[in-house]
Amino acid sequence: MSNPNPPAFISPAAVESLAAPLPAPRLLRAFFFLALAAYAVLLAVNATSASGGSDSSGYLNSAHLIASGRLQTDLRVPAEFGPQSGYERILFTPFGFYPFLNHAPLPPTYPVGLPLHLAAAGKLFGWHVGPIVVQLAGALGALCLLYLTARELRLSPALAAAGATALAACPIFLFTSIQPLSDTLATTWTLAAVLPALRARRHPGWAAVCGAAFAVAVLVRSTNAVLLPALVVFLGCDWRRLALFVAGGIPGAAWLAFYNHRLYGGALRSGYVSIHEAFAVAYLPAALVDFALWLALLLPAGLLVLPLAVPLAREFLNRTLVALVLWFAAMIVLFACFIFSHETWSSLRYILPATAALILIALLGLEAIARRFPTSRRPTVRAAAAAIVILWAITGSIHWTKKLGVFYTKGYEDAYTDSARAARATFPKDSLVVSGATCGALYTYTDFPILRADHIDPARFARFAALAHAAGRPVCALLFDSEEKEALHERCPGAWQRIGTVKNLGLWRLSAATLALPPTPAPAR
Repeated sequence: MSNPNPPAFISPAAVESLAAPLPAPRLLRAFFFLALAAYAVLLAVNATSASGGSDSSGYLNSAHLIASGRLQTDLRVPAEFGPQSGYERILFTPFGFYPFLNHAPLPPTYPVGLPLHLAAAGKLFGWHVGPIVVQLAGALGALCLLYLTARELRLSPALAAAGATALAACPIFLFTSIQPLSDTLATTWTLAAVLPALRARRHPGWAAVCGAAFAVAVLVRSTNAVLLPALVVFLGCDWRRLALFVAGGIPGAAWLAFYNHRLYGGALRSGYVSIHEAFAVAYLPAALVDFALWLALLLPAGLLVLPLAVPLAREFLNRTLVALVLWFAAMIVLFACFIFSHETWSSLRYILPATAALILIALLGLEAIARRFPTSRRPTVRAAAAAIVILWAITGSIHWTKKLGVFYTKGYEDAYTDSARAARATFPKDSLVVSGATCGALYTYTDFPILRADHIDPARFARFAALAHAAGRPVCALLFDSEEKEALHERCPGAWQRIGTVKNLGLWRLSAATLALPPTPAPAR
């Protein structure tokens, strides 16, 4: 029989940290599951599986390749144009791919983690429902994992639910959970690595789960690798736990090394070209200011100052707090140095995994404040604080979600799908299609070769159009209204005729009457 009384030399706080958290009251658990179900309905109603702009089309095109047993595709170039090399390869390359000059096949640019999820779901549920299943599972998983992580930190069920609500209501989280983007899933797998790292304090076997989840987090987003120092601190200087962590991560690391070597020529290479040029310390100050301002608007602003209250509870000044701060700081600093991180409010999606860390530290601050009250009053203080956070988060979300047009996303993205399918039905099957933002969608939903209107110049267009005409190939265009002036009058001039309209996209066909093959320039003497 075990001794119910711990030895005197073990502090009560240490004993508490090694014990599993008590389950939440049954009524609160029932309410939490009902709230999750309602939230799932909200996401499902507003979700889209469209292959739209550069990110969603890039991930979905990669997923389609994986589902068909391939990792890369061929460059679609009309036969009459001959082999393309150098700069001209980019003219036929859709978003989400990069035409490496010494590599004939066309490899995806983006990390493979999300495409693996999408491919599996697409095979199981179809390509309309499958991506939405991934999005919903990622969002609900992130909320459950944040709640469980807060409980593992010995926070009350009410405070843990408040933290999950703050994340769920954040317009950035909503924005990334209703379309095929990697940010929500990157947050989910980050939390999936942190929770077992905490549980490994009681049962070392959880360290292997932590390693496996960390590997998937890096597959989903390679920059999640900066979470590694925080996980090591969570696990502590225990060689058994660290060995299990490494063992758990080996399969994912091996797959990533194989994938990168196969597609990009090296285990540590990626599809991003000249990525070092996208990061610079010079971006840091402005980005940090933007992050702070937008987080104060899109989260309950009190969460940004509550971390300062954590030292009020001396028992929180431990390695767990150090790990949480490392998690938050590493991701914030990394993306504050990223060129695109402070362009718009939606750029906060890059720091979504760090936002989860911020919420957890803020909840510790609330708990530290609650512990300054008499023991009998602490449950009331925690419940009141949780209610304030929940109401603040929901009220702010209603305002900012509407103001930022978050739920217009489905309509915007579905326009890509609808217009690409209309092009497939309207354009002759062997057409060359001039496109801008729709180039990725055209690769997903049609077999047309595309010509990038954002890269072509008039001389090259005249040559390609004349070659296509000589081969009997129609030249068409699928463009947003905002793209038409530059594309049809400046970069690809000619006698264009509108033959259809889908929402704010035009379907065009170039009249062949004005085309003539330009003379080949004489060689320089």
